[in-house]
Amino acid sequence: MEENYELKKEYTIPYDLFREAYRDYQKLYVFTKSRIKTVLFAVLALAVLIIGTTVFDDSGVKVKYIFYLLFMGLSALSYKSWNDPNKMRDSLVKSVQALGEPVYSIGIGGGHVDIWTVSDDSSTDVETDEPAEEIDDPLPEKTRLTVTEKFQLHEYENYFLIVPDETMLYVLPKKGFSESELQTVRAIAG
Repeated sequence: MEENYELKKEYTIPYDLFREAYRDYQKLYVFTKSRIKTVLFAVLALAVLIIGTTVFDDSGVKVKYIFYLLFMGLSALSYKSWNDPNKMRDSLVKSVQALGEPVYSIGIGGGHVDIWTVSDDSSTDVETDEPAEEIDDPLPEKTRLTVTEKFQLHEYENYFLIVPDETMLYVLPKKGFSESELQTVRAIAG
């Protein structure tokens, strides 16, 4: 069944562009919550430290030990909430880099956006003299994104960040698109 698209285009996403796009996604949706949790845990750790050293100064060793453990736990949670987005980005970018540069296709029309993989990256295939084993690994199905009130389209210098909801993102590089095709992309959320 052939779709009637206003725009149908194939593209690839270089991993350095994906890293930049994912960082911008985190700035919009992740860093604010993460930084609030970091500050909250740090303030609680500081409060526990102050209370433990002043109020319970002359108390027994067990009470001081409990406050010390509580301080260390809150400090660790503060560091973890600060570091997790960076660690997640690095892990995701490494995974995308391992994929190579598969060819994707986008279809825009009728209040929805379809994105699918056209072919795997052939540059990562290793040629050997041995006969190749048939690996039946089909390409993923089309992903249909319906344009709703949650749908967000963010434009940057080199790419569009398509965010159907706060938990997913798609990167659409501008390279290779004409100005009229870019206008079609801009009109998605308009």
